Amino acid sequence: MLETYIFSDQTSTCPKCGARTEIILEKVYPIIYQHHKCPSNKCHFEFELVE
Repeated sequence: MLETYIFSDQTSTCPKCGARTEIILEKVYPIIYQHHKCPSNKCHFEFELVE
């Protein structure tokens, strides 16, 4: 299971290394959900953001 974080009005960054993340999957109904992955070669951390 992925770690879950709450959306903010800031650009999403990796909570482990601080790099900007890529959205792997996005759903907007019934709640906004995004699966993010860190593109850093040293990190590759994946997490989800929810509304």
